[in-house]
Amino acid sequence: MPDLVAWIVSGVLALFGSWIIILNYAIVISWYLHRWHSSRTPLLGGLCLMAGMLASPLPGVTRYAWVPLVIDLGCLFTVVEFFYAVVWLQVFKR
Repeated sequence: MPDLVAWIVSGVLALFGSWIIILNYAIVISWYLHRWHSSRTPLLGGLCLMAGMLASPLPGVTRYAWVPLVIDLGCLFTVVEFFYAVVWLQVFKR
């Protein structure tokens, strides 16, 4: 992949993923402050930012491509809810 295309793809994915992650944080903050309920976007922000980091032409960036999945609240809450529903309710409640 030529460097220009790699930079463009990486930049677009990183910006879109970052925007979704910021919106997920804004949703949680508005719920905490005002008790307004709205839906988070699960996995989309973390996966887009991770794909942007993997498509980056910089060699050291791909090593930290797992970080967006941890910092995105949509991903974090989805993983916690999954483990609660599958592991806790299905395995330990028998």
